[in-house]
Amino acid sequence: MTPPTEPDTQRIPVRYWIWLFGAAVSLLGDLTMTFAIGWSASQHGGRVAGLILLLAAAPRAALLLVGGAVGDRFGAPRVLLVSCTAMFLVTAALVPASLAVGEPVWLLVVLALVVGVIDAFFLPSSRSMPRLLVPPEQVPRALASFQVTGVVFAVTGTAVGGVLVSWAGLKAAAAFDSLTFGAMIIVLILLRGTIAPPGRMPSGMLRSIAAGIRVAFGRPLTRALLITMTVAAGLLIPLDALLFPLLARSHGWNAATAGLLVASRSLGVGVIAVRILMRGAFPRPGVFAAIGLLVAAAGLLGLSVLEPLPLVFAAGVLSGIGVGTFTGHVLPLLMNSVEREYQSRLQSVVVLCQSLALVVMNPVLGSLADLSGVGITGVCLGISVAAALTGLVVLSRPVLRNATVT
Repeated sequence: MTPPTEPDTQRIPVRYWIWLFGAAVSLLGDLTMTFAIGWSASQHGGRVAGLILLLAAAPRAALLLVGGAVGDRFGAPRVLLVSCTAMFLVTAALVPASLAVGEPVWLLVVLALVVGVIDAFFLPSSRSMPRLLVPPEQVPRALASFQVTGVVFAVTGTAVGGVLVSWAGLKAAAAFDSLTFGAMIIVLILLRGTIAPPGRMPSGMLRSIAAGIRVAFGRPLTRALLITMTVAAGLLIPLDALLFPLLARSHGWNAATAGLLVASRSLGVGVIAVRILMRGAFPRPGVFAAIGLLVAAAGLLGLSVLEPLPLVFAAGVLSGIGVGTFTGHVLPLLMNSVEREYQSRLQSVVVLCQSLALVVMNPVLGSLADLSGVGITGVCLGISVAAALTGLVVLSRPVLRNATVT
């Protein structure tokens, strides 16, 4: 007797895999470029590096709500296509610019501002795509597949990024990033017509933005998830672009070693993503999100006290396992907590909250790392303690502890 076929809801649509290919290639370029900007900025000291990263986050934060409303009104694929085209032109133009003038602070400032503006429209639409391409019950596995694919590129991409920066500086990373955005543009053109167009939004732009904010903060679970993700973003997102380069410089390591350290964290994220892809998320996602923060805290503790490179890389992997456990359970909860037509606006609120956290934390952490009494190791230790406390708070909140992906 032939066993019954797997129900359609268990099959992730082919169109998602097409999009995933383009998104992963684009991620490869983004990771290389992000590392290159952070490394170039770090040569001017922690305060300057923190300021440059702040200047990337500030225009993004100012325009995100508009970007989310535009994504829901005109369709995420269309907004993505325009954003990717803009990024292709910017990164392509950066090559001759850096060849002509080098990597002065003013060029990094202009680059940060321009990328921040484009990101305000790119990020809400990009982050809403999995929910638009797959049914709700497949969101955890779809996000896990993105993380798995992303880690394959990230482990090589950050390492390659370190090699590229060591070889030819910012211009090499910019040229590489422009190629990856070109690939994403081709993918988005191929996907035209495969996603249902957005429904007509009867209200104006301002009312659409207000409706998205009400949905994001008016529901207890969504609100609790947003607060938790904002705190975690302020603690964990600065690691790759700001703290790991500063940690590497404090130990006398080169850019390639710093890239491998970033890759070790990505590898830890991938371990958890593979588990979710193969077997699905754990049944108590809120509890495991909290456990993820505790594990990340343990990894950061290792980064603050360990000296030998193998042990530092192991601590980086452990911190990545914690981050992967946290994001792999929080993001599906968040996406499925609101309806499909609000996805871009929800993601704009998420990225806005994260950007505001970075506006505060990047300069604060950069300045603390420059203080002789604190230093980069003290900063990592402080983040470890704060992440552990956040995990304990999550466990104490019934709305998060008892949440399920539906």
